[in-house]
Amino acid sequence: MCGACGSGRAAAPWEDVLAGAGPAQRAARAGAAGRLLTGRRLRVTPWRGGYLLTTATGAARPVASLDELWAAVGRDGVPPGEQRWARAPAPAGWDLQAATVWISAAARAGTLTAAALPDGVVEFRDGGAAHVAPSTGPEVGVLGPEPEAALADLLHFATQG
Repeated sequence: MCGACGSGRAAAPWEDVLAGAGPAQRAARAGAAGRLLTGRRLRVTPWRGGYLLTTATGAARPVASLDELWAAVGRDGVPPGEQRWARAPAPAGWDLQAATVWISAAARAGTLTAAALPDGVVEFRDGGAAHVAPSTGPEVGVLGPEPEAALADLLHFATQG
């Protein structure tokens, strides 16, 4: 059990490592997740140690990470085909929290298997487990079967606030 958050996990979720673990960052990610869930009658709010997923009937379920959120929502992944990288400079004023949420949802859906952010690279492997490696550079990138389309979607989502 994690003494800091009571979540039962010893390691921080990848999104906290790459995009910040503070209340403001978690609230921004919850808002971005809500944008992705528009039309599904689900609400995501920040919660200590993670997020709270609430249905239209008021049933609420705490989840500790974005990966657990997408598993609870039911976005099943598709086995990836041939993988390629697409990269672009990080746009000025882009929303790192929205990008983090989009990356998590895309990984769960099988759209990508890795993503590069200015502060690190996250790889999704072993059935969706995320691994973070440090990196430097102003680029954003995705590794997947259709990386150009995925990167365009990511950059669009992360800049529309």
